[in-house]
Amino acid sequence: MKLSLTPWGVLLSILPFLSLAAALSVSNQQTQIRIGTRPSPLARVQAQAVAEALQTITTTSVTQTRIVVIQSSGDRTTPIAETQNVPLAVRAVDFTGTLDDALLSNEIDVGVHSLKDIPPTARWCEGLHIACCLAREDPSDVLVGPYPTIMSLPNGAKVGTSSVRRQAQLLALRPDLELINLRGNVEARLNVLHEGSVDALILASAGLNRLQRTMDSDLSEAQWHSIPPEDMLSGACQGIVAVVCRSTDSSLISMLEQISDKDSSIAAAAERSFLDVLDSFSPSHYHGLTETAWVGRPPLATLLERCDNTEGNGEWSFRGLLARPDGLKVLRTCQTVANELSVEDAIKLGGECAQHLLEKAGPDFYQ
Repeated sequence: MKLSLTPWGVLLSILPFLSLAAALSVSNQQTQIRIGTRPSPLARVQAQAVAEALQTITTTSVTQTRIVVIQSSGDRTTPIAETQNVPLAVRAVDFTGTLDDALLSNEIDVGVHSLKDIPPTARWCEGLHIACCLAREDPSDVLVGPYPTIMSLPNGAKVGTSSVRRQAQLLALRPDLELINLRGNVEARLNVLHEGSVDALILASAGLNRLQRTMDSDLSEAQWHSIPPEDMLSGACQGIVAVVCRSTDSSLISMLEQISDKDSSIAAAAERSFLDVLDSFSPSHYHGLTETAWVGRPPLATLLERCDNTEGNGEWSFRGLLARPDGLKVLRTCQTVANELSVEDAIKLGGECAQHLLEKAGPDFYQ
């Protein structure tokens, strides 16, 4: 018997095969993710780490990544140095705004930041979301130069740092030090030390470690020593690389969550919660004098990390600090919590510890 098909019948007979071909075509389409980064060597290293992590999770599609370099106001190759014995008005350096604008205008798909550079929630752009935190590097600060400790610095030594957090803690330990507001990327600051304009620098261990692992970064002549948290507590989220995207991009958020480190995300939640509560706690005028107006966030520091106890329970230790810019008052809080800590628990912990410091500070903290 001879089978005869109408044109409609032919179409129906091959429709399943067309659907399969279309599905295969879609699954083989290449998805490109544009990764925005600042131009400094450290920023490029962090962006490359995100690109490599994304390559490990591609299953149904071939994901391409393209790194897009965008200049920010914080990327100075020539450093700016300002001498001052007591921190007065420290101008904010914008490391994230240009990338944030590029995200919101759809020029890039994600932005890669050191999470410590992202402003507190109330001062950050609406419409953006921290979708991923990579595994945390060493969060400590280091003393760069020939001196092994802060106390071993010579009397009146010049120390370069633009961070009010670091300045306040330095002055609390050594009020004799001459602080230099030194701004610029890591390489620019190291050049100032090499030229002898300062006796030492305070930098983040995480940035130096990442740069040291790159082939094109030579830090062989630099020497640094870790500063214990009792002397210099690290900044909120220091050592954590964050990946930011638009809050409406649900598919990309789901993809980025696959490369997010759980412990880093928990630490980031607690420390940013602490930062958010304390960020607005600053006087309109430092010491009440218009000519010494202090602009910016208050000197604060915080760190949530696992602490292996003798029972091996792997508890979490949370530390927080609030200081005056001149280092004359430094308040601390510390709390140990159980191993089972969710992001929601971490947010609550950071907020409660910040409120505790506010109560200890009282209304006359800056008087």
